[in-house]
Amino acid sequence: MAVSVIYHGRLPYIQKIADAIAKKCNVEAIDISVSHQFPETDLLFLGVGIYKGKPDDALMDYLDQLPMNRIRGAALFSVSKSGNDHMEMVVNLLEHKGIVVYPEHFTCRRQHFIFAKGHPDARDVRRALRFTDRVLASFNG
Repeated sequence: MAVSVIYHGRLPYIQKIADAIAKKCNVEAIDISVSHQFPETDLLFLGVGIYKGKPDDALMDYLDQLPMNRIRGAALFSVSKSGNDHMEMVVNLLEHKGIVVYPEHFTCRRQHFIFAKGHPDARDVRRALRFTDRVLASFNG
């Protein structure tokens, strides 16, 4: 099964989670702001930066351009200040393209400014890796 990890965030928090998931999947995490060719993939782990309660516009534009029928499934992870799951817009867009979205999303709370040092922390990364294991088992099964 071909797995890809793609993410976008204005701050480095989402990259830390994306890199951990990518390492677990033996692939490299791709930041959409860096020029790249979209890889053939069966399962896409998609990292979503949340700002003011919604996904970043640049990510939504990128997803709008994704080719249809080249991705079988997607699993979503995010880092947000509130720690709330604000993925409805992303789920709707992916499902409209015929991509099966794993029903559970991983959301990590980003600490605010002074308290942000070290977050996401090792506990957050362990939770993300358990999420990754569940997703991989589901899509492989």
